[in-house]
Amino acid sequence: MQASVVKIGSSVGVIIPNFIVKETSLQAGKKLDLRLIGNSEIVLTKSNPREGWELAAQKLHAEKGDQLLIPDIFEDENFDEWKL
Repeated sequence: MQASVVKIGSSVGVIIPNFIVKETSLQAGKKLDLRLIGNSEIVLTKSNPREGWELAAQKLHAEKGDQLLIPDIFEDENFDEWKL
């Protein structure tokens, strides 16, 4: 597939066909990570790898899913061996 490169001020831009925009999470103002590999221009979407983590952690805590599976300290644990 081919895309048009257009002049935008002192820069250039690529017109992305609408069907690609609809099939991806692209939207105006979204940042992209651009990389040049050899002589080919590659455009990669830059995602936020931790997007939604805060909400997921809050939900997990509300459902008590963040409880320890193993206690921090066992009842018969002896810390004397760690003393100098």
